[in-house]
Amino acid sequence: MILAVSDIHLGYSRSNKQEFIKFLDEVVGRMGKSDRLVLLGDIFDFWRRKNISVVLENEDVLQRIEDSSAELYYIPGNHDLTFAKPDLFGKLPIRIQRNLTLEDAGRSFNFIHGYQLEVLANLEPLTVEEYEELCISICQRTGDFFGDLLSILWDTFQLSFKRGDRRKDMISSIGETPESRKDMHMVDRLARSRASHMFLGLRKGDTLIFGHTHRPFLDEYVANTGSWVSDSTTQNTYVTIENGEMTLRNFKSV
Repeated sequence: MILAVSDIHLGYSRSNKQEFIKFLDEVVGRMGKSDRLVLLGDIFDFWRRKNISVVLENEDVLQRIEDSSAELYYIPGNHDLTFAKPDLFGKLPIRIQRNLTLEDAGRSFNFIHGYQLEVLANLEPLTVEEYEELCISICQRTGDFFGDLLSILWDTFQLSFKRGDRRKDMISSIGETPESRKDMHMVDRLARSRASHMFLGLRKGDTLIFGHTHRPFLDEYVANTGSWVSDSTTQNTYVTIENGEMTLRNFKSV
């Protein structure tokens, strides 16, 4: 079995941490050595708090993940992109990479966090690489940062904005929650389209699994894992893959 879960946002006041701990105990704790657990990003939220403080406060979660018998993968999201450097996890037995492809029952499943889709759909003129650089800067500069977002964009990328420029509003929205950002439906539309395969380098018949938008859904060749925060309409969801078939599940403690 492959299990993918994302957007816990540990360190955020509205993270459903206790429910996630129960999930780790009741679901992940039963996974075996032949199973694979994919942590699909934004497990931690470094945009609002100091990175070290968030990790130290959630050592109980890290311990449970480390104790899992499953093969572990971590794909950093925009809120924990500083984990793109594997040495930050020390000796934690987990593979950290930007994207991941796994095979199950002859099908190919591609995992990304999903911020790439939002950049492509909504955040021109930023490139994915520029957005990643910006996210790392946000992770490392917590505090009263969002008010200076546009000036940081100018200093870093020399992006200029005219009065009434729609791009200014779109880029300013980076600091808002996914539930309140405009045009997030365009991310889902792109993910469901053939254009996503073109831009992400996927093959015909490949399946895409992502998070980021906090909007869980399941189609034949694409799925969104949802989120574990209380300001999402649908909460505590994850995706499993068994015998090449995906299932979108909602965790309810026994």
